[in-house]
Amino acid sequence: MAGPAGGPVKRAGLLLAVLLAAAPVLAGAQGEDGSLTVAFDGVSRREGVVLFALFDSKAAYDANVNPIRTLTLPASEGNFAVTLAGLAPGTYAVKSFHDRDANGRMNFNPLGMPLEPYGFSNNARAPFGPPPWRRAAFEVKPGGNGQTIRLH
Repeated sequence: MAGPAGGPVKRAGLLLAVLLAAAPVLAGAQGEDGSLTVAFDGVSRREGVVLFALFDSKAAYDANVNPIRTLTLPASEGNFAVTLAGLAPGTYAVKSFHDRDANGRMNFNPLGMPLEPYGFSNNARAPFGPPPWRRAAFEVKPGGNGQTIRLH
């Protein structure tokens, strides 16, 4: 027995036809690149550089190896922002610090406490060492995305 005009069978067929017609558009939308603008706040001294590392996996973030992007940014401008283009949609995390003496590494006091300002995406913090991936991770979607990192 056929359903009435506009019944569930006809509506399901119409929905399937709409989804099939939209499939190329949806596939194209998923393939679009994203951009990420990272603003740095707390650059109190206009000396040295801000070192930046972008990670796309928990394993790389935890081991502090193989960032997908690294940047050395002059701190002479004070607070500033940088935009990274061509990022695939996905989950990322940022580690950064203000290398005031531009020696390429974080300086620590004898007790192991950082002597230079540092920050992470989501402004994640942890009492000892870098915050875990789950706190620093954020999603990049097609189009523009942003993070503001406060250097402490």
